Amino acid sequence: MGKRLTEQQQEFYHKNGYLIGLPTVFGPEQVREMNSGLNELLTLLRPGEDAKEIREWHESSRFLYDLCMNPVILDFVEDVLGPDFYLWGSNFFIKPPHSKSTVGWHQDTYYWPLEPKISTTIWLAFEDADEENGAMKVIPGSHSAGLLKH
Repeated sequence: MGKRLTEQQQEFYHKNGYLIGLPTVFGPEQVREMNSGLNELLTLLRPGEDAKEIREWHESSRFLYDLCMNPVILDFVEDVLGPDFYLWGSNFFIKPPHSKSTVGWHQDTYYWPLEPKISTTIWLAFEDADEENGAMKVIPGSHSAGLLKH
C-alpha cells in the first residue's frame, strides 16, 4: 500500500492511466493564494506573452517551487512512480472564458525529452473545471498502446 493511494487506486492508475477523485489537497484559502500567486507571475510576462510562457519557472519562483513540492502531491506521485523521480517541467495552460481554443488528443510524453518515457502529469485546476467550461478528457488505457504517432 502507498503513502496516500490505496492499492485499488494504484491498480486503477496503472490500468487506466489516470486518477480522479483524490482527496482535497488545497482548501479554499490556499486556492485563493494560488490564484494570487499566478496573478503575480502574469505581471512578469512581457507584452505579447501569455501564460504559456511560464514554463519551468519553478526553478526561479518560490511560489511555484513550493506548489510543485507539496508533500501530499509528491506522495501521490511516489505511489505511482516509486521513490526515484524528479520534477523536470512545469507550466500553466490557461483558457480564458468563452475561448474557442481546443487541445487535440495527445500523450504528454510524445512532446517530452524523456527516456525512458515513464512519467506522470499532475494537473491542478485553479478554478472549478467541468464539461461546460473545458475539463480535461482522457481515453482510459490508451497509455498501454505505447507512444502513439500524433
